[in-house]
Amino acid sequence: MRNWKTLKVQKRQLILDTETTGLDANLAQIVGASFSVKKGEAWYVPFPPEREKAEAQLQLFKPLFDKEDIQWVGQNIKYDLLILKRHGIEVKGSIFDTMLAHYLIEPEGRRNMDLLSVKYLSYQPVSIEELIGKKGKNQSNMRDVALDKITDYAAEDADITLQLKQVFEPLVKAKQVENIFNE
Repeated sequence: MRNWKTLKVQKRQLILDTETTGLDANLAQIVGASFSVKKGEAWYVPFPPEREKAEAQLQLFKPLFDKEDIQWVGQNIKYDLLILKRHGIEVKGSIFDTMLAHYLIEPEGRRNMDLLSVKYLSYQPVSIEELIGKKGKNQSNMRDVALDKITDYAAEDADITLQLKQVFEPLVKAKQVENIFNE
């Protein structure tokens, strides 16, 4: 795990992925966030379970989140932005959502990041089921995962999202759907 304070935003884009306790952005607690700026490099920042402490820690990132000249990149980034907003953080700058980009490239395709990774990057990422189990009443959540395992998982997600953006951005241009994507 790299120290997030050494993170230098390149090309004014920053990949963001949050890890949470559930899929409902209105109920889930933030467990951590991963960031990437370069293929093969990512940072993971764990957050304490107490909401007040997590929000205090998030405030350390506020100067970064307030930068209007950064493009925030994520897979279904709307979810991440909602999680941050519920914790008092409004992200400024432009947005690039790899899930939305893929929809415009291939409307009938499936958008699961693991599937996109296999299809476009020829890489099989660690499955979330390996960390928290299969869906159902016995499934745990990301708060229960050991720090070393969640760090690897979250960093991998951020890195894959960066690589998918590098694949999808030129395809969005080639399909001439940039206006739809940006608006």
